Amino acid sequence: MGRFSTIFFTKNNQLLLLVLITIGLNFNTLFNAYALDDGVVMTENTVVEKGIYGIPEILTKDLFYGFDKTSGDLSEARYRPFSLIIFAIEHQFFGENPMISHFVNVLLFSLLIILLHKLLHDYIFRNQTYILSFVTCLLFAVHPIHTEVIANVKSRDEIIAFVFLISLLLMFFKYADNPKKIYLVLGSIFFFLALLTRESSITFIAVVPLCLFFFSNKSIPQGVLQSVPLIILLIFYLYLRNLIIANAQATATISSTNVMNAPFLLATNMEGFATKIFILLKYLGLLFFPHPLSFDYGYNQIPYITTTSFKFVISAFVIVSLISLALLLIKKKSIYSFSILYFFITISIVSNFVVDVGTPLSERFLFQPSLAFCIIVAALFNHFQAKSKLVFNGALVIILILFSTKTITRNAVWKNNETLALTDVKSSTNSERTNHYAMELYILKANAASDLKIRNEYIQKSINHGERTLSIYPDNPNVIMELGIAYYSLGQYFKTADLWNKNKKFIPNNPKEIYWFEFLSDVLYKLGNGFLETGNAEEATKCFKSSVELNSNNIEALYNLGGTYLIKKDTIEFSKAWELVKKMSPKHAFKKETFLKSN
Repeated sequence: MGRFSTIFFTKNNQLLLLVLITIGLNFNTLFNAYALDDGVVMTENTVVEKGIYGIPEILTKDLFYGFDKTSGDLSEARYRPFSLIIFAIEHQFFGENPMISHFVNVLLFSLLIILLHKLLHDYIFRNQTYILSFVTCLLFAVHPIHTEVIANVKSRDEIIAFVFLISLLLMFFKYADNPKKIYLVLGSIFFFLALLTRESSITFIAVVPLCLFFFSNKSIPQGVLQSVPLIILLIFYLYLRNLIIANAQATATISSTNVMNAPFLLATNMEGFATKIFILLKYLGLLFFPHPLSFDYGYNQIPYITTTSFKFVISAFVIVSLISLALLLIKKKSIYSFSILYFFITISIVSNFVVDVGTPLSERFLFQPSLAFCIIVAALFNHFQAKSKLVFNGALVIILILFSTKTITRNAVWKNNETLALTDVKSSTNSERTNHYAMELYILKANAASDLKIRNEYIQKSINHGERTLSIYPDNPNVIMELGIAYYSLGQYFKTADLWNKNKKFIPNNPKEIYWFEFLSDVLYKLGNGFLETGNAEEATKCFKSSVELNSNNIEALYNLGGTYLIKKDTIEFSKAWELVKKMSPKHAFKKETFLKSN
């Protein structure tokens, strides 16, 4: 750039432009409703609804306590009190106001961009051209992979945690340059707050000495030594976390038998390993080509693979090559070496290799690691721009336009549950969760429709997604029940009965399910009586049999079932049915002539 551009494009002007771009790209989220799992932290969290009066309870309970005190359907308990406190304060002053919630997310993301620019400008790229920090932040601001974090209110914890972690690095760099204890203390406080916001912040135990080694002339041992306060705080945090969530964790282990919350449950050890390696490559792919995007990549959107699969071989080759390159360049303190190591360190905790995080892949898990991609692209742009400004300036502009367009359109998809579910089911066609969400959305649309034809069309679409859901994972009791009710709504009673009877072992024995089984049993009993009155013993038998299978205590259905067998002269089945009636209700009246006359 020329001298005029250099003078005009000062640090403050860079920051102003970055903030304007950040707010502009995410402005449309302000008109979005709460969506997906925002209820966990806002609309359905009884502790958050208490406002500031709920803070003591937040500090002593796991994340899901106010949403679901049993946490039985969740993959694990989580201790993230700081983000919940922020939500509680917001609720205290604004109540359930999605515009305010999204506005806070955008403001926090803008703050993150400002802090990130300072970190890059003052430390990471301090001995290089100022354009590197600007381009890196620009790429980070426009990257579509961040839309889930910004547009999903619940994912605010990702932004808050990263704000604290960038602040931690700023303080530790200041301490490295000017060893005043206040910087060390402030940095340690920021780290502890980050841990209280998201457990994944633990990776910065390794990131801090890595940064100090690359950008502050510190050796690795010196960096580790400076990080001792962080290690002490981490130990304290882990003790505190275990103390507080022990009971919730014990309850939550129930879900380890559910593949929806333990995505590698049905995989062999080798399949799990190979698939996790492949997913690392998919993470890298999403950074370069963030399309299509989805709120869910769970079972079975990413099928299991084996170590003999080409997908595994190419994934392992790319990953080993990148790590080897990073280690090869580490002595030169190459920015590429740093970026590669930073990526794998920050992605490690959510890669399912360390702990099972409950999902094979999630876009929000790339929020911190994506910084590595932005740094590398900015460095490559700076390197090649000197050779051909027109070509590489043009390439950067094209990338920024494509990313910005995708960010704006993706934010619009997060408008509400309906747009999110019905859009993402098209890109995640093999995901049990997206199909289940689409099924439930069409049920809601059907219930709201006043036109019978439109209502039935929505129910049929719900059935289509329900059948797709069960074809992916047949053992989900909620889908089994909901699909049966959808069939019932279209008058397909036998399909409902067959579905429920075949899947009884998966359906919990609670009042809601018992009610529906007894209700349909009674419907089929009455339907059978109608067939019996018209002399259609075959259809009557079918109705009574399904009725009894649904509710074995429906004595009248069992009695009439025996009667239809009598009409059909099936004496063996007739005897079985009426003998059972006698055992269940000894005083029941038996009239063979009634059934024989009806034939």
